Amino acid sequence: MSAPTNTGVVDVAFGFDKNYVEHGAAVMASVASHGGAYRFIILHVGVDAAAQKRVESVAPNATFVWVEVGDDDVPAFANRMHFTRATLFRLGLEKLAPADCHRLLYLDADITVLRDVRELYAMDLEGNPVAAAIDAFVDPIAFAKRWSLAPGPEYFNAGILVIDLDMVRAEKLFTKAAKFVADNDPPLNDQDGLNFACWGRWKRFSVAWNAQRHMAIGTLIAEISVDKHLGNRQPRIIHFTGPEKPWLPNVYHPWAWLYWQSLKRTPFFDDVAARYQVNAQERARMLMRFLRRWRWLSPA
Repeated sequence: MSAPTNTGVVDVAFGFDKNYVEHGAAVMASVASHGGAYRFIILHVGVDAAAQKRVESVAPNATFVWVEVGDDDVPAFANRMHFTRATLFRLGLEKLAPADCHRLLYLDADITVLRDVRELYAMDLEGNPVAAAIDAFVDPIAFAKRWSLAPGPEYFNAGILVIDLDMVRAEKLFTKAAKFVADNDPPLNDQDGLNFACWGRWKRFSVAWNAQRHMAIGTLIAEISVDKHLGNRQPRIIHFTGPEKPWLPNVYHPWAWLYWQSLKRTPFFDDVAARYQVNAQERARMLMRFLRRWRWLSPA
């Protein structure tokens, strides 16, 4: 089974369309800001050469591999809520990632990295095909019952994954996940597909590596069990799940200001601020919200 390469280069994969170019660049900038050597593998649709060049400027020492996703590479998909077909692109990594890629870290394009991801990338998967953080709001008992799976395992969030790509390829696990999505149109799309394909075969890492909005809002914290709490730990990766994206105006997210700090490391800051009409006053409010929450947290 695969282990981190001894070259020191970390493979980090993304999947997005042209609507998430700026946000994906902000993620890459936040990854690169902690040092290290990276190969960024981007599965995309509609990101032209000019946009690719702008993205690559955020990490001049990294290698970039751009792979356009074809119609047959992932299942057909009807957009709903804040989900688009791009959410399925990670399933294409089994076939579309470079042949010399054996282990990779997958990151959604709506996150901000606050700690060196090489620590996460190097974790021992203990013979499992993926590692992930537990999902706070999906009932694993109901999931297992609905899809005729053995009860007992937990359900993971697929926004941040450490992937043993050798094992995934050998067992065609992402192909299995894609078929599940195509056949069943499950409510959480490829996340449901990945949980189905890897049921009971994933290594759990701390939710500090996948910290989400509900972990910082008291009324929402009360709805989840203690083992899914962030507690007083500082997040290592913030995941902006749901419709409360940090680039949208008049949306409350306690950690939104950190997204804008990452975006400052890219050439897209002014574009995003103008498009979504998020002015300096709104960003100052984000900073105040951030400081009120962050000062009580301890380094994770």
